[in-house]
Amino acid sequence: MFRRTRFPGAGSTLDAEFERQLKQNVRDDWRVYLGFAVAILGFAAWSGLTDGVAGKALAATSGGIAGMVLIVLAMGGNISTFMWSIGAEGERMTGKEIEKLSEKDWHCEHSIKHAHGDWDHVLIGPPGVFLVDSKHLHKTAVVASDALHSGRLTFSGSLFRGSAWDMNKALEVRLGRRAPFVTPVVAIWGDFPQEWVEEGEKPVVYVQGERIASWLTGLPEKLNAPERAALITALKQARAELASADPA
Repeated sequence: MFRRTRFPGAGSTLDAEFERQLKQNVRDDWRVYLGFAVAILGFAAWSGLTDGVAGKALAATSGGIAGMVLIVLAMGGNISTFMWSIGAEGERMTGKEIEKLSEKDWHCEHSIKHAHGDWDHVLIGPPGVFLVDSKHLHKTAVVASDALHSGRLTFSGSLFRGSAWDMNKALEVRLGRRAPFVTPVVAIWGDFPQEWVEEGEKPVVYVQGERIASWLTGLPEKLNAPERAALITALKQARAELASADPA
């Protein structure tokens, strides 16, 4: 039976950026796509006027070109645009794991836009407040020297700490008092032999995506129900106010 998502919106910011770049790529390369459209229609019409094996070959050519164009469009028009779609898929996978957490004790807000980008997932539960960043990687991920490495990609731990600090300040403004420490967490989708690592003096937690829910539920309780309720209200206020301030 289909279950309604409790916390909708995972990957929505990246999906929107993918669609924006796809439209821009089509506008920039409209002559190329027009040429493909003419070729598809031309081969299709020619196949209708030709009998036998030649006609079938022309029809297959028309279908092949159409299929190629559809694949290119599905990838966003180029590989750099396609990376936004891959990132969105990583956020959706993290969202599915978060759905496994207790409905009574946990709350999550996905894809909260702010002045410098967006926060992938902000979680509030008995163990505290967590800012989860999803990474969908295609090469083996390794955590070392306070950074996440995957092929030529490197993500500094200071970036994740900075985002958590910004989230902490956003909550304190709405609470009117000191907020609990926001723990930066990176959910890694892909080959991650270490599975779980805490790195740095003020730790960033790196965890295999499939283990995010079980790791969170295994942490000790730090916030009671009233404290969580106040933080959830502050988080929702932050989201609404940041959205209203967004010129887009």
